[in-house]
Amino acid sequence: MSLDLGALLEPLSVAIQAAKRAQLQAGATVLVFGAGAVGLLVAAMAKISGAGTVVIADIDQGRVDFAVKNNFADRAFTVPMKRGNTIEEQLEIAKETAAAIGKTPRGSAGEVGEVDAVFECTGVPSCVQASIYVSSVLRRADQSLTMNRPHDREARCY
Repeated sequence: MSLDLGALLEPLSVAIQAAKRAQLQAGATVLVFGAGAVGLLVAAMAKISGAGTVVIADIDQGRVDFAVKNNFADRAFTVPMKRGNTIEEQLEIAKETAAAIGKTPRGSAGEVGEVDAVFECTGVPSCVQASIYVSSVLRRADQSLTMNRPHDREARCY
């Protein structure tokens, strides 16, 4: 096995486990924060698991474009580079980001709206916060699928 192929095994195993733990329903709308190796593979596993729409979000426009162009995701969202100084400002930015993601066009079916599952593959606190606001499911129960969590060791990880 080549080193390049071997290097993909860990992110692929994370993606496979995340998809299993999520138990996605057919046609689900999924949001993936992070368009790096783990995020791309999680998006691919969500599609394989039956997700109807996969939205990928990242701060790098090139990464989200790559994800959509190569069919890892159906829709792209570039996360604005905004930072808050206080927790209140940070949460307000997270709410704004979630609202903007909800307004992402779904194609002929209108806007994305609230999502059924969120896979947080960045470990960035602002993405964790936005994931809570973008999903009605997350507001009702602990369904956050945090894949990288160096900043939040208390979060449940699936």
